[in-house]
Amino acid sequence: MRPPSLLRALVVRLTLVVVLALAGSYLVLYAEFRDGLMGLEGQSIAVQVQDLRGSIVPGAGPPRLELSPSLQAFYAQPDALNGYQLLRADGTVLQSGGFSASHLPLPAARGGGQIVMQRETDASSGHSIMAAALVLDDRDETHWLRVVRNLEDAESLVAQLMLGALDELFPPIALLLIAVVSVVVVTVLTSLRSLRAVSHQASRLSLHRLDERLHAKNLPRELVPLVQAVNASLDRLEADYRVQREFTANAAHELRTPLATLRARLETRFSAQQLGDVALEIDQLARLVEQLLCLARLDSQEQLQFAAFDAYAVALEAARELAPVALESEHYVTAATPDAAVPTHGNATLTRLVFRNLIENAIQYTPAGTSITLSADSGAVIIADDGPGIAAHAATTLFERFRRGPNASGPGAGLGLAIAKCIMERQGGRLLLDANSNRGARFVMEFPKPL
Repeated sequence: MRPPSLLRALVVRLTLVVVLALAGSYLVLYAEFRDGLMGLEGQSIAVQVQDLRGSIVPGAGPPRLELSPSLQAFYAQPDALNGYQLLRADGTVLQSGGFSASHLPLPAARGGGQIVMQRETDASSGHSIMAAALVLDDRDETHWLRVVRNLEDAESLVAQLMLGALDELFPPIALLLIAVVSVVVVTVLTSLRSLRAVSHQASRLSLHRLDERLHAKNLPRELVPLVQAVNASLDRLEADYRVQREFTANAAHELRTPLATLRARLETRFSAQQLGDVALEIDQLARLVEQLLCLARLDSQEQLQFAAFDAYAVALEAARELAPVALESEHYVTAATPDAAVPTHGNATLTRLVFRNLIENAIQYTPAGTSITLSADSGAVIIADDGPGIAAHAATTLFERFRRGPNASGPGAGLGLAIAKCIMERQGGRLLLDANSNRGARFVMEFPKPL
């Protein structure tokens, strides 16, 4: 499952917030526009009531209206939205014209001579109706003069106006969304740039670069405590590792002299026959001490002395030095490409130790009569044998320290390949086991090109 993307989450959420804000703004504007239009409607019908009041004809009987030709034409329009009513106090309609709202109840309050506004729903049609009523008092009884207006089309007009405005605002809104998303993307990418730089620094940390620390420069304030915690952990790790490394180096260094003195004294008092396997055990212990001291130096931050040299020539020299040992155990070391050259830049002395360890391992772990072949190919030195090879389950831990093969029976502590790999990495090269070898073990040493 892929981890969640911070950029995607921010873009989606901020876009959603902008869309909701625009929708909310639209609804607020719609409500405000509707209220404003309703206020204009109320003012309009209030003016109509006053105009109709001037059309009342006084007389001995009930009041009646004589409309001017303009008012008659206004209320006689087809599909009229406006209407008037002259009513008794009990709601009986005496005279009406235009839009009919016969089921609209009279106002509960008389208004004290002022116009009373009503907002009702017609029981018969279900239409939303606004009315302005004015009480007419005479000697005999009370009458009401009322103007009504159908608001259905008015509200539809509001919606049409708002939708039309939205159509006009759609391009600016789309541009606003694009601008917001672009600003979010640029802002997040800019903020994450420093985080990517810190991640790159962290990926370069290793046992050989424990003195480096992560930089909190330009990082968001919320991430600074994390970087500081990581740096504090690196400080503790470096201190612990330095103590362990110094202990190993000091112990190996202090053991070398007593071992050499012990062997010298034993050889002066006893013959080689009397010593028997004691001398061999001392040699193995001295070799282990030397290997531990070599690892301690490689693990340290001590700068190695580098120079240009021919890696394949050094390999041939190491093979010639070990030729007597190989012949004694009935092994044969040959050079498949004797005239080849692998120029590189590094430490020739330590590189010689790499070749010695690999050739000694081939001699130790392959049966008598096995051939060990040296060759060069495309800037790499290859040491191969035609022995039983290395099992796949053992190859995964082959270069670990103090790790010996399942069939190891001779002397050794399992440090030779670990030292060889460490030397190659300190020089910028690589030591690999070729898993595609048809027979035997095939080690490939890739060297950096000379400067």
